[in-house]
Amino acid sequence: MFPLGSRRERLAPSNCDIEEEDLRKLNPKAATQPKEVEPGTEDNGGTKTPPRDGPDRYHIEVLGKALDVLDVLRTSRTDLRLTEIAGKAKLGITTAFRLLRTLEGRGYVLRDKETKRFKHGLGYRIRAPRIGYAQLSSDQPFSVKVTRSLVEAAQQYGAELVVTDNRYSPEEAVKNAAWLISQKVDFVVEFQSHYRVGPVLANAFSNAGIPTLAIDIVMPNSIFFGANNYVAGIAGGEALGRFALQNWRGRVDCILLLELLQAGPVLHARVLGTLEGLRSVLPKLDERRVLHRDSKGTEVGGYLATRRVLKTLGRRDCLLIAAGNDNSARGAIRAVREASRTRLTAIMAQGWGPGDGVEEELRKPDSLLIGAVAYFPEKYGSGILPVVLQCLNGQPVPPAVYIEHKLVMKEEIPHIPSAGRLPTEPSSETAGRDRGYRI
Repeated sequence: MFPLGSRRERLAPSNCDIEEEDLRKLNPKAATQPKEVEPGTEDNGGTKTPPRDGPDRYHIEVLGKALDVLDVLRTSRTDLRLTEIAGKAKLGITTAFRLLRTLEGRGYVLRDKETKRFKHGLGYRIRAPRIGYAQLSSDQPFSVKVTRSLVEAAQQYGAELVVTDNRYSPEEAVKNAAWLISQKVDFVVEFQSHYRVGPVLANAFSNAGIPTLAIDIVMPNSIFFGANNYVAGIAGGEALGRFALQNWRGRVDCILLLELLQAGPVLHARVLGTLEGLRSVLPKLDERRVLHRDSKGTEVGGYLATRRVLKTLGRRDCLLIAAGNDNSARGAIRAVREASRTRLTAIMAQGWGPGDGVEEELRKPDSLLIGAVAYFPEKYGSGILPVVLQCLNGQPVPPAVYIEHKLVMKEEIPHIPSAGRLPTEPSSETAGRDRGYRI
């Protein structure tokens, strides 16, 4: 029906094809446009008025702006702020706000009262993004927490997560990359610990046109997500130095650095930071007492490397151990206990989850584990997913995103509840596949 300026409503012809002449006969006022602004020029608000002699002569400008707003929301993979919507729709903030509130009142737009973000209210969005995730290892506690956090974040953001397991192996990582490409994912989150295979993976994903984000280990042409390792190392080194000053009057006979050589220069920055932190507290530190050993980032590796060093020490030698991650820290603790050297040894862990035995160890009053630098892997997903979606949405993203880290000494452990278990079996939809599953 068309209101034509009178109290009676007249029906349009059945074919709904009304020409200008017909409209003028029905109601001359309805076919006449006001002449405040010259056609083809800009009004005071900077908006160009459509010319009356072209196809846009019946253009309703405010309706066009409202549709622009809806198109922005419809094509966005994430909820948007007012400023983002205004920018994408090329509208002023005030105009965008009034349109959004009007559309919200009619149910076309939904607004989150906590985040103040908007989304399309009718569900007309493009398909959910398909994100591939190659986890470090399902047997590694830190990796399990990262995976759990990504699963939860994917569910929160309505993304499909395709999960596979690198099993701590560079060969598996290459095979998984090929499998993820075959699954036609939109984006890949890569978590593997061998920096030498990074260029191989990056090249495969680049050739497939798939953008990537690398967790903890730098990969070419990828967004880096992880710790600022140098700064984290300084925090742990300073804590070890203060312990030596307070308990051994600054005497240190040996410093054991349990490294992860396969991870490359990024994690080596953690070692350099540890030494810098130690030197800042113990300026007369004898560099000849510093031992670098490869723990391979595993509990067994940490145990074997520590046990070999312990055999070379005197009975009264004071030993500081800076573990590259919590796995090697657990191995070092076991080796020191077996050698009955707990009173003259202090260990600092990196990458605490928390949990997985490290928190229990820290709670022991006589523990040789004096603290840990925590990276909170349970928060990785909530940090990674927004970055991934921004990238897929064509928005600018930083080349590196550093996660929160915090030095936690054993006397100040926060109470952090453990999270639920991960699904360990593939869904029925993907049953039979031996390389991954979808969530």
